[in-house]
Amino acid sequence: MQVVYLIRHGETGHNRDGRVQGQTESELSELGREQARLVGERLRGVDFIKAFSSPRLRAVETHRIALDGSVPVETHDGLSEIRLGAWEGEKAADLRKKYPEDVKRWFHNPSEVHIEGAETIRGFRQRVARAMTGIRRANPEGTLAVFAHGGVICVYLTHLLGMKLDDIWRFKIRNCSVTRVVFPQDKPRIDLLGDVHHLKGALRELPARTFRIFP
Repeated sequence: MQVVYLIRHGETGHNRDGRVQGQTESELSELGREQARLVGERLRGVDFIKAFSSPRLRAVETHRIALDGSVPVETHDGLSEIRLGAWEGEKAADLRKKYPEDVKRWFHNPSEVHIEGAETIRGFRQRVARAMTGIRRANPEGTLAVFAHGGVICVYLTHLLGMKLDDIWRFKIRNCSVTRVVFPQDKPRIDLLGDVHHLKGALRELPARTFRIFP
């Protein structure tokens, strides 16, 4: 049977500061490196046959710390976070003030939002689904590790479960969370979703009024 572990990267400086990342590079914060170490402890007993990663530095660094070179990684452009164009690098709270209607739609109907220089949600899902389908077909049995991004994991789950494009933000995928999908007879079953118990409190609890683009 095929098993796929989907691991979000650790906290970055942009995550810490409430900035939109998209495909912009941002290194892991001190907390993010600790999260990567802890998820590595969680995964230590798993017999991965291969590991894959987004080429973004935050995902590659999370893999390096978590698996400590025990499982070689293959980077795949299709696993990159959604490109968010003009929103990248901006603080989410500032975007809410500048574009209140677009930000509101982003949560409820993201397929209707058009951001300068950004990918569409439809194009994003097609890219991620194509990448993951290729990875799975090339490795039909065994356990795979995939180090990626919150948006990538969310949009892939909507693909697997036959959900609408606008359902992308119905999942809570925190930094260095583990989501596991098993494929008995090639039928996806989610048996872990955004699990963070291994982080042992190594989470940044945001103030109640802090606004984020990604739930």
